[in-house]
Amino acid sequence: MSLTEDQKQILKSTAAIFKENGKEITSILYKHLFAHHPDLLNIFNRTNQKNGTQPFALANTVFLAIENIDNLEVLMPQILLIAHKHRASTVRPEHYPIVGKYLLIAIDEFLGGMTDSDIRNAWSAAYKMISSIFIDIEKKLYAELGDKHQQGFIPFKIIEKEIIARGPIAAITLERNDGGKLQKYHSGQYITLQIKKDGILHIRHYSLMQPYDGKTYRIAIKQVNDHEPKGIVSTEIINKYNVGDIITLSLPAGTFKLIDNGKRYLFIAVGVSITVLLAMICDLHQQGKADLATLIHCVTNEDQAIFADDMRRILSENQYYVLLQGKRQLHDLIKKLITSETNVYLCGSVQFVNKVEEYLLKCNHPSSQIHIETYQPALSLVKGAVKNSATTTKPI
Repeated sequence: MSLTEDQKQILKSTAAIFKENGKEITSILYKHLFAHHPDLLNIFNRTNQKNGTQPFALANTVFLAIENIDNLEVLMPQILLIAHKHRASTVRPEHYPIVGKYLLIAIDEFLGGMTDSDIRNAWSAAYKMISSIFIDIEKKLYAELGDKHQQGFIPFKIIEKEIIARGPIAAITLERNDGGKLQKYHSGQYITLQIKKDGILHIRHYSLMQPYDGKTYRIAIKQVNDHEPKGIVSTEIINKYNVGDIITLSLPAGTFKLIDNGKRYLFIAVGVSITVLLAMICDLHQQGKADLATLIHCVTNEDQAIFADDMRRILSENQYYVLLQGKRQLHDLIKKLITSETNVYLCGSVQFVNKVEEYLLKCNHPSSQIHIETYQPALSLVKGAVKNSATTTKPI
């Protein structure tokens, strides 16, 4: 599937409209999509819909694809990341034409019905080309899981639930309830939990917090109380799910992983995001490479330094830092610790990750050696792409 030169020129000439108004256009898309296909809400994180990060991420995906329409290969890391999220959420090939239909409707609506057939055909052809790339990758990801039963949401039993910090933060251990094979994973990947609340399905991704042991999956869940919208899945699991209860999940996915044969690893986390990096540090320990790792854990008080005892058993005093103060102390420590061989792994809120990444780049640290995992769709983090504003909203 390819585009004509005329179609490429049309796309490039209209890309500026999408850069300025892409989030508004994708917000219109989702408004119509969910009005006509409410069942598709089951494959989206509804909190990300409410706070606008999902429309923003989609807008950035579309804009970056159009900007790089002659060389989509440069976007392959982002494409793979999204494809893993799609597989984890059980996005299927038949969903793509539906979204494509409402993308064209949204563009036309935004332009006041002024879209001519050439523009419409160019955007339709581009969407089909881009979606075919995702479909092909996702088919391979599904095939890696095995038969159809392995590819959806599978029942697991909660065999342990422990409150490990104020928040509250709960560590939950799960074992497969149907006797099936536990899917192997690499440290840094996540599972996707699905719950039903008031007759409505909700999903959320949770990073696995221990290296693969062939027996169980273990995650940490924090109840969000200090801002809106509150996390629906996390709150429900913390309050209502107990040992012995069954919960469904899709098998591990994700592209966040340790670089093979790295010479130095610097892990930087804020608060509960340490759970994402914990498995990686334990993985290095199991490989006899703990001496290559350094961890900076930024917290507001000592109580938030969860897994401190575990980390002190693995890491020496000059490899493990708990910071209770502001960014100047963090910057000074980063400057002291990084070398040209250091791969940096960042995890935390968008604001935290952006500030640390900005500082690393100011220190001339190569962007290829900065690896990021955050709490929202990754392409909502992209700077200098689509303007982050929209007036269209759709209550979810």
